Amino acid sequence: MLRLGRKRQRPSNLGEPPSRPGVEAMYDFDLTWSAGLLVHLAALLQVLGLLNRRQLMLRGLILAGSLVYIAYYYFYPEMPLWGAMFWSAVLALANLVGITGLILERRARHPHDHHDSLVNIMKVLTPGEFRRLMQMAEWRVAEQTTQMTRDGQPAASLFFVIGGQVKIGRDGKQITSGPGIFIGEISFLLDSVATADVAAPVGTQYIEWPKERLRKAIERTPSLGNSMERLFNQELARKLVVSWDQ
Repeated sequence: MLRLGRKRQRPSNLGEPPSRPGVEAMYDFDLTWSAGLLVHLAALLQVLGLLNRRQLMLRGLILAGSLVYIAYYYFYPEMPLWGAMFWSAVLALANLVGITGLILERRARHPHDHHDSLVNIMKVLTPGEFRRLMQMAEWRVAEQTTQMTRDGQPAASLFFVIGGQVKIGRDGKQITSGPGIFIGEISFLLDSVATADVAAPVGTQYIEWPKERLRKAIERTPSLGNSMERLFNQELARKLVVSWDQ
């Protein structure tokens, strides 16, 4: 079997006609330099992976780089570097386990995870921030009229309506709104009391995030707080436009 990195030895047989110079040069071509390119390819794949923000793509490129490193450690040196090959294989296996976990996690997501009303969140949050936010979410369907917030009182949770409409009342006036809206975002953003009474009728589908749990998550990951602040500002601007249209 021909090993890359080794020069092919041409057998010498008497009676063989003299070879032409071009053929001899091709026959004696040393593949060492070509095999040496593998290390550059492996490093490039892993660099591209580390620059990628998508978890699956990141892990996939790191895995590909590890496999190319294994080929390099086998073909390029005079003797295969079994130790380096072993640990590259361990790294590749660990990445493969991580990729499998990510795929299974995505398949096991709540059936409403890809609801159209969540598209706006996806536009502002990174995939990692969105996944962290959804891990804290409590998916609910109102079995009876549920009071989400009361005007002038602290809101215990942040809500996002994904199905149905909620009733919003203030100063004796009442409107309906939803789906695809946040409830309690002003109270959460300003750490103040709610500015309206909001009730979810029977059958309303919504997501709930307990305020204290969400604040602790933001303390651990400040970038999540910055992204949510941008998201809430976007939501407030949208609500302002809607209010003017009405």
